[in-house]
Amino acid sequence: MTSPASAQSDASGDAAQGERSRPGARELLGIAAIAAQLVLVLAVVRLFEIENRTFFDVMALATAGFVVHALLPLSLRLPFFAGLSLATVVVAFGFLDGVALIALGLVLIAIAHLPLGFWPRVALLCATGALYAVWRGGLLPQPWSLTIWPVLASMFMFRIALYMHARLHDAAPTTPLRALAYFFMLPNVCFPLYPVVDYATFFRTYYDRDALRVYETGVRWIVRGVIHLLLYRLVYLHLTLDPDDLRTLGDLVQFILTTFLLYLRVSGQFHIVVGALHLFGFRLPETHYLYYLASSFSDFWRRINIYWKDFMMKLVYYPSFFRMRRFGQSAGLIGATLVVFFVTWLLHSYQWFWLRGGFPIESQDILFWGLLGALVVFGSLREMSKPRKRKLGPAPKWSLSLALRTVGTFTAICVLWSLWSADSVSSWIVMWMVAGNATLGSVLALAGLFTAGVLIAGKDWSIREKYDDQAPPWYRRPAVTSVLPLLALLLLGNTQLYAPRTPQVATLVASLQGSTLNTRDAALQHKGYYEKLDNQSRMSAQLWSIQAQKPAHWVGLSETEAYVSRKDFTLAGLVPGAHIEFLDRPLSVNRWGMRDRDHALEKPPDTYRIAILGPSHVMGSGLADGETFSSYLEQELERSRNGVGPHFEVLNFGIAGCSLMTQLGVLEENALRFRPDLIVVTDSPLLANTVVNHVLSVVGDGYPIPYPDLDALVRETGVFALVDPGPPVPFASVRSALGALGIQTRMPWREARLRLRLVENDLVRWTFSRVAQVAKQHGAVGAFLLLDNVGNPPATPVAGLEDARAAGLVTFDLLDVWQGRDQAALRIAPWDNHPNPQGTRIIAQRLEELMQRHRSELRLEDALVTR
Repeated sequence: MTSPASAQSDASGDAAQGERSRPGARELLGIAAIAAQLVLVLAVVRLFEIENRTFFDVMALATAGFVVHALLPLSLRLPFFAGLSLATVVVAFGFLDGVALIALGLVLIAIAHLPLGFWPRVALLCATGALYAVWRGGLLPQPWSLTIWPVLASMFMFRIALYMHARLHDAAPTTPLRALAYFFMLPNVCFPLYPVVDYATFFRTYYDRDALRVYETGVRWIVRGVIHLLLYRLVYLHLTLDPDDLRTLGDLVQFILTTFLLYLRVSGQFHIVVGALHLFGFRLPETHYLYYLASSFSDFWRRINIYWKDFMMKLVYYPSFFRMRRFGQSAGLIGATLVVFFVTWLLHSYQWFWLRGGFPIESQDILFWGLLGALVVFGSLREMSKPRKRKLGPAPKWSLSLALRTVGTFTAICVLWSLWSADSVSSWIVMWMVAGNATLGSVLALAGLFTAGVLIAGKDWSIREKYDDQAPPWYRRPAVTSVLPLLALLLLGNTQLYAPRTPQVATLVASLQGSTLNTRDAALQHKGYYEKLDNQSRMSAQLWSIQAQKPAHWVGLSETEAYVSRKDFTLAGLVPGAHIEFLDRPLSVNRWGMRDRDHALEKPPDTYRIAILGPSHVMGSGLADGETFSSYLEQELERSRNGVGPHFEVLNFGIAGCSLMTQLGVLEENALRFRPDLIVVTDSPLLANTVVNHVLSVVGDGYPIPYPDLDALVRETGVFALVDPGPPVPFASVRSALGALGIQTRMPWREARLRLRLVENDLVRWTFSRVAQVAKQHGAVGAFLLLDNVGNPPATPVAGLEDARAAGLVTFDLLDVWQGRDQAALRIAPWDNHPNPQGTRIIAQRLEELMQRHRSELRLEDALVTR
């Protein structure tokens, strides 16, 4: 504990040391080498688009700031760091929001320094926090953007408690300058999820070792963090699975494993944060230490998010333990540990409120923290009753006991992590239904994973870095640990160097050079266009970062007065005559319930009519009247006539959020009345998913299926048990057993969805066959348009395209229409991938070209004239 007198002495000593710490020739060469390595880091960050543009800008500012900071006398370095940190806030948020964030933070710092007692200051901080929470919830008008709250909260929601603790116990000098450096520290603006840096440790480690060694460690940790983020991106984009897509035991194992591996993003960010602070002299300890190699649950708690563990130990565990140990040492340990995990769960929800605007209190959270807490208690009691005996002599190179303990701990954590990440407990339980489908490939893969895990985990990798006067071995020198990985990444990122010889590797690496959504999140984003997402607290960081930009008024069509929810198989429609403002653009519906100009029911003579059905990109979400691609297509077709042949009418029957089955209903009920010559149904690569959702809604709401063959197909899956009376209970065998006891139960929604996913291709094929049959019966040509919102096409072919051809539909594949274009310039908003007017013109032009190629199949020989 530091007294005021010693603090003053330390400050004057720092000033004196500052005059003696001007860098000499050795230091200048070292600083230049560190700066060169940071330039390589910037090149890698830019090449792979790590995180976002703000991160690159802040890292560039930190690189330049590092050089200036390292050349200054020590007495000027802390003021420079504080000023640079404040500058990054303005750079990241702009002048107005940046100044607002700083001002709101200064209010909290000022309250902490008021000449009042400790508890009155705490009460004032709580009251101010409550006011900020009202602002965060959007309940009061505010002149600044909501985007500042996650970062402001990450600066103060936990660190203010540590700061007040330091002031109460006089753990370290607390001056306004130190407060500015501590709360607004440089990398914070890029990472709303930020390590809980302890105030006393922050300044106790400030230039407490050789400066160059500290800088070198910082670069090495930044490189490690970048590698973690690239590995995370590889797992996120190419290895994660949607729980609804699990079919075999191998799929289940892959899902559980990758769910835990996604934590690489947090450890990667935290390594970059602490590494960046090293560049400015703060020799902070690691935030994570080989957490995938923990050999017990207590060991796991000690290794993962170490700063959080230390925070809870200081503010929760020790106070609780000292109050409870009067009931015995074991009782104190058990009670204090359980309190820690209870508070951790509560603060996790508190943190979620500031980051994402909600306060989730969910059963899977309670189960995860409760089970993990119980396991840590059990491990701690076991360690206390049977302490490990230290053996003299060198440690064994490999230990089977260590391997089995580590693999067992890792497996249990993976299972727990999958529970924590699940949408609900019931969906997590239903997920295990596929475990019984163990193919030979699944068993072999599982055996291979276990063998590899045992071989890796049996070695003791816990070799801590030592700071001494001896030169490190060659393989631990900066040129190897930092420069070589950076050069390797730069070489790997230049895919044109090896693409001709290894195109698959080049394609894989190219997919990592940008922050995009994986298949699951793309489906969730697609769902979010039409309705509110079910569980935003379970949303991935990528999807949340996009959704967080969306204004409050940017709602799905179903929340507007232009949408009608029908109580039949079709499910949805537009309200005839509606005129609304939708996504900041006027949207008008004609008398026939179409997002189009008015059309006569009778087809004019000498006219070729095209009826286009589809979801939001057909209806024209975010477009004004007359800007849909159907309107532009009509213009293109009329222009292609060159005054010869029939006129063209393109009728837009699009409805946001509709599936192929909704399109079938609209076709038979409405579109056929206009006697179209060409019927085009439209969907995205997610067409099977929307068909499954459609059937689920029809069955779940109790609406009849008007097609006997479709009804029979759906009944074979057993999903009509979804509407049975009673509570939802997973597994048919369990429901049967409870039914034998007279207890009524029903199938959970998630299980019904899983059963329908098993026949989704059959549902799609049936729909295409029905569309083709209806078109033929009415003398029209049937066609399928495969079109997605602005983005890259999927890596694998869409099965529905071949199904449409097999049904006899003409197919138009426009999935590649956005490739090679500035996609950001073709979207209606950064948070919404629907095409803007420029994008819909591109669609219309491309579709008209394809129609030219298929004019014989479309019966357009006399209608279209080749340009």
